[in-house]
Amino acid sequence: MGTLISELIEKAQAEKRLIALRTNASEPSGFVLGYIIVHNDETITLRTINTNGLVQGIRTVRTADVFQVDYDDRYIRNVELKENNLDKIYGRLKTPSLYDEGYISIPELLHKSQQLQHLVYFISYHGPGYYVVVKHVAEDEMLVECFNEYGENDGISVFRIDDVKSIIWSDEDTRAIELRFRERQQAS
Repeated sequence: MGTLISELIEKAQAEKRLIALRTNASEPSGFVLGYIIVHNDETITLRTINTNGLVQGIRTVRTADVFQVDYDDRYIRNVELKENNLDKIYGRLKTPSLYDEGYISIPELLHKSQQLQHLVYFISYHGPGYYVVVKHVAEDEMLVECFNEYGENDGISVFRIDDVKSIIWSDEDTRAIELRFRERQQAS
């Protein structure tokens, strides 16, 4: 293991920050994510965290097997956000009062989302899903502000309302993204 990798492991341990260790060169996209508990010339022991920010357990890897270290990237910051906001992301979800009305249509959901400026995820008949804040709903179209999975602004788009297959009002991903962009709004 190189000096720079050792220094980054030391930094992560001192700052109590998540770190990703890549140990399988034949599968470089795989990694162990966690907090460094202890490390030496032979082994590194981590308290592992899953992608949802939940503790998985304790794992020890051979120091010599570490060929790459990731620290403070978007993915890791997103897991840290989830871990630091477990109650907001995984807490009891209250059903919005608009669902108490009984019959609800896709356009009504979009209008309510616009009124509340609530982030939703919609699945289109013609492509991928989108994390959006609805800005305007017209008779057959909607103008939305799009966000990527890290809560970063991804532009403005217009979609046909008839192309909306389904809407996710609130799940762990939409709540995490909403936390992320609300933090950015408050910082500006």
